[in-house]
Amino acid sequence: FILDRFMRLVTTKDEDHHMHSSNFSDGVPSIDEIVRFAGEIGLKRITITDHSQVVLDLYREEQGVMMPCCYRGILASWQNPYDNGLQVEFGLEADILDEHGNVCAFIGREDHGEKNLILSAHKVIYKGDPEKITQAYIKAMETLHGRIRAIGHPTSKRDFSQDVNMVRLCHAAREHGIPLEINGKDFVNENMDLLALKVMLDNADQVMINSDAHTLYQLKTVKQLAYDYLERREQT
Repeated sequence: FILDRFMRLVTTKDEDHHMHSSNFSDGVPSIDEIVRFAGEIGLKRITITDHSQVVLDLYREEQGVMMPCCYRGILASWQNPYDNGLQVEFGLEADILDEHGNVCAFIGREDHGEKNLILSAHKVIYKGDPEKITQAYIKAMETLHGRIRAIGHPTSKRDFSQDVNMVRLCHAAREHGIPLEINGKDFVNENMDLLALKVMLDNADQVMINSDAHTLYQLKTVKQLAYDYLERREQT
């Protein structure tokens, strides 16, 4: 897709850079299960981006669920066990903590230095003033822009789609060369803020489509919902 002369889609249908495993967060499938299935459905390149430590701590405190179940350092020696040609990277869905742009961008050890960040703001985690969420995004980008793969689900009704100044967010992301994410899972259960999405598409210069899959079914299906939306948009 070239959505208009100002904006381009930086992912293809055979890649996906936002998903969750059972090894390090709240995904149902393990890393190896994701890799096997991703190859079976024709993906060529994926990034597994499990939740940050602050989310894992919340699960433990509120539900008694102990995560992660694996030592993060094992990823240094992990190899694809399948001969499926899939390029696998590991990243993290980092969490904005407050209006000052402080971010939790680690699992286990804070000094691990995670890269390939999906920078997200979750209402259950963010403790700052909701009216300053745009400022929070911008400050976080100024600090971490070299590590950020995309701004995660900024058009999610569940989080801050109605609080963020989407025009300012798009312009700041453009300055740092960061795409904004169209989250396939947000099209399920009417969680996509279509008005915010329209503003984003009218102002962003780079867009990335990801699944945010927590199950294999989502990995297979939800990203297509975003492509279907873009195709309908082009036809109008």
